Amino acid sequence: MIGVLLISHGNMAAGMKDSVTMIVGEQDKFETLSLNPGQDINQLKTDLFNCSKSLDSGKGVLIFVDLYGASPYNASMKCVPQWRELGMDVRVITGMSLPMVINAVCNRDSLSVQELAKECLEAGHDNIQDAIANLTHSNQSQNEDDY
Repeated sequence: MIGVLLISHGNMAAGMKDSVTMIVGEQDKFETLSLNPGQDINQLKTDLFNCSKSLDSGKGVLIFVDLYGASPYNASMKCVPQWRELGMDVRVITGMSLPMVINAVCNRDSLSVQELAKECLEAGHDNIQDAIANLTHSNQSQNEDDY
């Protein structure tokens, strides 16, 4: 099973995990870390590395962070040399969203970490919609079909 780790500023990761659990149930190898005000980024990196090691059952770890280029991302990227040294297969996905994480926990037994990362990115893209514009476009198309 691929491990899944959510990392965010504040409580976003914990809230995301809570939502995933509500929708698909309790999950093994599924953890969160939060960067809190005043917390040392080196401590976050240490916690992240240790957590990623505990989540890896040999199939890899998929890490979701909230923002590209921000502290959780930077702490993750500082772990890359250590993961490589240990032979761990880890992917870091930025812009974490609920559809991405649900996809990850529901499909992690049947895919490689690379395939799972790709599916999660697609789920993230597919679920970004302008719902009102889509509704307006759908109504316009329906009216055109009436002629």
